[in-house]
Amino acid sequence: MKRTFSFLLLYGMLVLFGGLGALLLIFGEKAPHASLAENRMLAGFPAFSWDTVKDGSFMLGLEDYLSDAVPEREVFVASADGLMDSLSLPKEQPSAVDAEAELAAQLQAFARENQPPEEKPQEMAAFRTTPSPSPEPTATPEPTPDATPVPEDATPAPEAVTPSPEPTATPAPEKDLSGIQACTFTMTLANGQVNKVYTFSPENVKRAIRMLNAYRAALPEDGHVFFAQPPFPGLAFQLQDGTCIGWGGDLEDTINEYSNDGVYMVSVQKVLEQHLLDGEYLYFKTDHHWTPRAACYTLNAILSAHGIDPKPYDNYTFHVNRTFYGSSSLGNPNIRNTMRPDTLEVLVPDTPVKGYRIYWDRHEVEAPLINDNFGNYMVFLGGTLGPWRRFETGVDCERSCLLIGDSFSNCFVPFLVPYYGTVHSCDVRPGYYDEVNRKWSISDYIRENGIDDVYIVYSTANGVNTVSIMQNLLKYL
Repeated sequence: MKRTFSFLLLYGMLVLFGGLGALLLIFGEKAPHASLAENRMLAGFPAFSWDTVKDGSFMLGLEDYLSDAVPEREVFVASADGLMDSLSLPKEQPSAVDAEAELAAQLQAFARENQPPEEKPQEMAAFRTTPSPSPEPTATPEPTPDATPVPEDATPAPEAVTPSPEPTATPAPEKDLSGIQACTFTMTLANGQVNKVYTFSPENVKRAIRMLNAYRAALPEDGHVFFAQPPFPGLAFQLQDGTCIGWGGDLEDTINEYSNDGVYMVSVQKVLEQHLLDGEYLYFKTDHHWTPRAACYTLNAILSAHGIDPKPYDNYTFHVNRTFYGSSSLGNPNIRNTMRPDTLEVLVPDTPVKGYRIYWDRHEVEAPLINDNFGNYMVFLGGTLGPWRRFETGVDCERSCLLIGDSFSNCFVPFLVPYYGTVHSCDVRPGYYDEVNRKWSISDYIRENGIDDVYIVYSTANGVNTVSIMQNLLKYL
């Protein structure tokens, strides 16, 4: 009797899901279309041919289509994101499994056999367009004005030397990480009480440091790796409504202390704290992202810390949309009735930028930096698209950078334009970076495209505490 019931239950579920799949195939949207909640294009019905059936790509495409065509998908996604935002929790909790041995083995694959030179002080090498005049491991001369790329309204930087097809950086010995303790992200309440919002275990901090060091070793001698972890809006609003009088933590200082030279993590909390306390508009009210102003402040803090006089946010040109309702309104339609729309400022580049989406078979299609077909956050890069994108900025500078990040990084990318001749981007989250079909690694991409600097920008929901993201960043390198 029990087996009969189990069989009938299983049979009924198969019939139910089979019927649902058939309805999706008959009545579902067949063409790719935008998802406001996920800031990406949802998969369309795959093209059928014997070749796509034989190589398996048709079935993979069909799986993506059926997943993306679930009825009311955006409502479910937006509701889940809204719940996570309100709780101020990361979407994935740290794993209790210690993957130190596996990560160390992966890191060794990128290490070199020769002895490293004497350590040099960290300097403004990441933005020099000419190589250091001496290979000696002595103090490097201060950068001169004509050796530093500047915004497009100033004198162009001199012609750069073509990057070597192989990384030229010599891996530094790993620092002793045994002294690393748990790090925290804290909020200071109006009454002076300090609350811990996030705790980053020693294992997770070490994992992040080893990942960042591996990226540094994959870059040229004058390359840098920059890391930023923006907090979510729910935390930022507490600084504006008087609930909290400050936020901070020791994660950034710890990573900077224990990482190799050329690695730098900016404290987004320190950068934005006073601006938020002053009431500046740095996070959308109806969307789960930060504003372009907050992204620009963060990049400018990185540039300033490395000797660059960055272009102020108010010196850029913008298109302004004052009727923007974002992802939060999808899960709560009453937002449109109770809240004013957000103001969306969309950067207008000073130079003609050409953008391309690059597939695993190296096929390219145009993918603009600013997609004016969208009146929402997807205006930046057209949303998150995988696996790779390249933007030719038109700036007279041969240096290139790669930005790896989640959707928070999409409005960060345009502000890199004045400082690089080419800007590349990707996202190692599942659904954007296809592990099954990938044809080359991130280190391959870095070598083939002459990448000089890497920016890693993941929100706290996908940052140091998200073990899968940190592992993928190293696994795919």
